[in-house]
Amino acid sequence: MDLKEKTFWEMEKESISYLHKNESVWSNLAVIAANVEALEGNEQELSLAFKAQDENNPGGYVDQKNQQLSVYFRKMYKLGRKLSFYAKETGDKVLLNDVDVPESTFELLPEKEALIKCSTIIKRGNDYLAKTEAYGITADELDNLTTELSVLEKMQPTIGIITNDRKSARRSIKEVSAEARIMLDKLDDALEGMIEDGDTFLEGWFAVRKIKGRHKPKDKVPKDTDENN
Repeated sequence: MDLKEKTFWEMEKESISYLHKNESVWSNLAVIAANVEALEGNEQELSLAFKAQDENNPGGYVDQKNQQLSVYFRKMYKLGRKLSFYAKETGDKVLLNDVDVPESTFELLPEKEALIKCSTIIKRGNDYLAKTEAYGITADELDNLTTELSVLEKMQPTIGIITNDRKSARRSIKEVSAEARIMLDKLDDALEGMIEDGDTFLEGWFAVRKIKGRHKPKDKVPKDTDENN
């Protein structure tokens, strides 16, 4: 949640709390009571929307994946070095072009492109497996890298799903907050128009609502006024 959303939610909760503390002022007015009940339902829905957004925060998931990618890219770089060594030893420029990838390139490329490069290097490793035993390349190494690559590729859409769920929660927050603003605006009118002799109550209400100038208290009679004049 951003600061503006949090501030509004806090104001809504404070408004409901203030209404409960002063329930005797409005509880006998059915239309106001109905609107207060609706506002309480709205606040509960907004609370659930914030909870959904927090639960769908992909931050920890993304950090975990980034760590896995860094470890994996290091392994791929080492495989690429062995294949590059073989390519230079044998003068195989085509192979060298495919596998001579700087370690920084894996980190700088968009994730999808980096994983495609990894797939290419693994493929070339399999193509030359029979010729590169002396260079430290094994079938087990290539199989393990292939399995890890498959896991990393599957993690990508999962993060997308989490992010979409978080965006959905955010849209819900905006929608529910918009409804709350309408409810509060109606209550402003209802309380100011229907509460008799409620200046102190209204001053407190608009202070909680943080609206200045909406309610103007009745002028008090100065103590030194001569009532006979």
